[in-house]
Amino acid sequence: MSLRKRIWSVLYNLDRTVASLFGAPPQATVSAEAARANQRGAWWGRTLCWLLDKIDPGHCDDADAHADKLESADNGKLL
Repeated sequence: MSLRKRIWSVLYNLDRTVASLFGAPPQATVSAEAARANQRGAWWGRTLCWLLDKIDPGHCDDADAHADKLESADNGKLL
């Protein structure tokens, strides 16, 4: 594995760790939790998703879908 991929892997897992510290399931990232908060109308979810979607359009929705797939796989179900 290249150094760049290892660095991204570490950052991704750090993101999941931070989300878990705030009560998210272990498969979720901060972005996925922001998407879920945005769907509930929470100001911080709207704000973070707005910012992330400016950088990477659809980022929060993609992160939420990815977390859902990981959760389903962990539960023995495939989407």
